[in-house]
Amino acid sequence: MVDAMWKDFFGPSMPTKSMSAKLYTVLQPGLKFSHEYDFGTTTNLSLKVVGEQEKAGQSKDIRILARNNPPDIHCFKCDKPATQVCSQCIYEGPKAWLCDQHAERHKCGEEMFLPVVNSPRVGMCGYTG
Repeated sequence: MVDAMWKDFFGPSMPTKSMSAKLYTVLQPGLKFSHEYDFGTTTNLSLKVVGEQEKAGQSKDIRILARNNPPDIHCFKCDKPATQVCSQCIYEGPKAWLCDQHAERHKCGEEMFLPVVNSPRVGMCGYTG
């Protein structure tokens, strides 16, 4: 009953794999996929497998190398690189992103600021990197 209710509310679920699936059976170069990272505030990630490499003489243990592209976010007031994001204003658009100089005069106060960090979770729910 509950499962049917959620399916009606959210629509059909996306196909998933068991958490016990081996990575080599799932990931292949060129594969694009999404992941919902959720610790109370969901962050939707778009991911792509860009390559694979096997080295002779090394163990078959799988190692993953991931990289976030650094954010290219500018201060709403002056276009310098943003260093702070107002967690109160973030849902209102670009005015939440400020350099240190303009953050000092922002109406919400310093207790609402989070640092701009190289993470898809920048500005989310107390995340400081």
